[in-house]
Amino acid sequence: MRQMQELLALYMRLSDEDDNMPKGAESNSISHQRQLMMEYVSGHPDLQEYRIVEFSDDGFSGADFGRPNFQKMMDMVKAGSIGVIITKDYSRLGRDYLEVGNYMECIFPLMQVRYISVNDGYDSRDSFGSTGGMGVVLKNIVNAMYCRDASRKVRSAKRVLAQQGKYIAAFAPFGYRKSAADKHVLEPDPDAAPVVRLIFQMAAEGKKYTEISDYLNRHHYDSILEYYEKNNIRRNNMRDIGEKLWSPPTVMEILFNEVYIGKVINNKTADNLDTGHKVIQNDAEDWIVVENCHEPLVSEELYRSAVKAVGRRPYRKRKSNGAWKRGLVVCAGCGKAMRKYSNGNYYQCRMHKLKVKRMELENNVLECVKAAALTALQDLELKKTHAACKDRLSDEISLLKKALDKYNRQKFSIYDEYTKGRMTREAMAEKNAGVSRQIEETKRLLDEKMEEIAQQDMCPEEDTETLTVLSLLDEFDADKIRYLVDQVLVHGETEIEIVWNADDFIAQK
Repeated sequence: MRQMQELLALYMRLSDEDDNMPKGAESNSISHQRQLMMEYVSGHPDLQEYRIVEFSDDGFSGADFGRPNFQKMMDMVKAGSIGVIITKDYSRLGRDYLEVGNYMECIFPLMQVRYISVNDGYDSRDSFGSTGGMGVVLKNIVNAMYCRDASRKVRSAKRVLAQQGKYIAAFAPFGYRKSAADKHVLEPDPDAAPVVRLIFQMAAEGKKYTEISDYLNRHHYDSILEYYEKNNIRRNNMRDIGEKLWSPPTVMEILFNEVYIGKVINNKTADNLDTGHKVIQNDAEDWIVVENCHEPLVSEELYRSAVKAVGRRPYRKRKSNGAWKRGLVVCAGCGKAMRKYSNGNYYQCRMHKLKVKRMELENNVLECVKAAALTALQDLELKKTHAACKDRLSDEISLLKKALDKYNRQKFSIYDEYTKGRMTREAMAEKNAGVSRQIEETKRLLDEKMEEIAQQDMCPEEDTETLTVLSLLDEFDADKIRYLVDQVLVHGETEIEIVWNADDFIAQK
């Protein structure tokens, strides 16, 4: 039996689901969870010998087990430093009943971790090999159903607000701020609104995106990022690359945003359980548009004049994924693609006043690509030469897979013996550790054999053909070069950096 770990972990979680609890229901705040668990610890002398550590995830759904502090806690469990985990109830651990059951029935017992759910009256130490019976299963199923139901209710509530013209996004657009009286109503920001009006006025006068952004930078107008920083507004999409300057795309986004004429546009994107918590773009016909919701920053006449002057429609149908190509030659300072100018003789970044000779840059990149392709070809030939007999490898892989299946069955058999009371927890842990070592070794050998056989089946014909073409390329062809090159970063007139795209073939830059 291994020594008792010295740490007791209090795990707390709060998400948007908890804002939708029935009126009068018990608070799920982080502070309330902490207080409840500390009272439980103080009432159990056997827990007071541990040193307490806290982990909390605020704003994370119970359906998501990739929560940062939950993962940090589990890393410490795997390291053997946590002996007890306490939560307020099962739902704080998670709302996916299958995954919660996996932790309670398999992971915690195997890691010799005692799990306590205060409100559910559950302590794994007192379960004698069981996990609380049908009551636990039903509660976890209810939690999972509650998570999905809450998600649907939140979406339904937001849709109602959107149809009423309420602004439901997390942050107000540049030029506005949320009203102190009603967070769903926008009001002009006295600091940022004049900048928005200036942008529309300059556009209506015929100024181009680049001219407007250059003017704002020359006259030291705070960029949107600088404005957020000065006002302590946190945005998840802030970028660290380059300087915080006005750019033509930022100007364009402002000019074609109808929020500045008093409209509220919601439902542009979806991000929920049904989308796997991935952000997807909704079609324009699915947007919810309501007019006259707040004070406009510019008149509709000025808005239309500006849009007409810059010669672009307010909305263009998005191209499908993959239809747009990233810039190949990129300014390292701002991360934006450099454009050709002066009859194609130079690449230029207007924002940083940087230019490089096109032929000189392309010739240097071409030589590097040809050399890399030649090296990759030699590597492929070497791998094919040293590859073992395919039939022998297939037989060895088949045997290793059978051995792996056998060891996995042994683990289930050991755990079954433990749950039936025929084996102590210490004996189960010891046997499981032995089988786990055999599984890891078998997996390692299997990976090695799979790698060997993959070297024979790694599309040698296609790769060899493409690499041969690249090794003999006599002129710069961006489409072909993209096979190996992700981007060419330009740091200065005489300094470039190639970001390779094919790690399988290129060992080093």
